[in-house]
Amino acid sequence: MQLRLMYVIIAVLVALVAALAGSFVTVVEGGRPPAAFKTGALAFAGSLTLLVVVMSALGVVGS
Repeated sequence: MQLRLMYVIIAVLVALVAALAGSFVTVVEGGRPPAAFKTGALAFAGSLTLLVVVMSALGVVGS
């Protein structure tokens, strides 16, 4: 497996963990399932974007 692909897979998994944590916190604070889903989706999008930007800055992904 190529090293870049491995980093991308790890980034997606980290983003999924962030989304799960965001959803869990929303539910613990008394949020309803739609709010938990929205929080999870926003956390996933935000963390994945941040990880791609960081990996691009480090030269892991991109040209």
